[in-house]
Amino acid sequence: MIMEKTTKIEGNAGIDKVEDIKTAAPAAAEKIANEAPALADPADAAAAAVTITPWIHKVQYYETDQMQVVHHSNFIRWFEECRVHVLDEIGYGYDRLEAAGIMSPVLSIEAKIKISVRFGETVKIHAAIEKFDGIRLTLRYEVRRAEDDAVCCTGMTGHCFLGKDGRLISLKRKYPKIYETLCKFPTEFV
Repeated sequence: MIMEKTTKIEGNAGIDKVEDIKTAAPAAAEKIANEAPALADPADAAAAAVTITPWIHKVQYYETDQMQVVHHSNFIRWFEECRVHVLDEIGYGYDRLEAAGIMSPVLSIEAKIKISVRFGETVKIHAAIEKFDGIRLTLRYEVRRAEDDAVCCTGMTGHCFLGKDGRLISLKRKYPKIYETLCKFPTEFV
């Protein structure tokens, strides 16, 4: 019986440990990876893609230098915080992708600082898809100061999708629901 070989992952209601399912029934593993928890049909997926919210971050003292200006390395961290946030919002957070056996390493990073950000300020980080072909994904980011909406930093991260064996995978072929959802991700900052 399949359920005897599966275990629940802590904090992820309804997601079984995919490695166990794959040994028992490969079709069951693919079914889990292709179901979005909060997206019942494509109309819901389209609505979710339009309503992605920016990631809000209040600058902490440890993120600044002696002049209380944010150190450049923190923009990269904020991009990751935003990426985790928006993937969660569309129903395919990193925990869900990894449970399905999908890894998404960072291949490239770019950040262009326009205006200094200082200790105590709050920023909004927006994300949008620059390019996506099912194997590679490029996201653009815009960091805006919450107080006056001034653009403080722009950037991008490039990613690919790998199976647990380290080989490139095509989401379009292997995980069509995930592919379709990512295709509906905004291409402009919302």
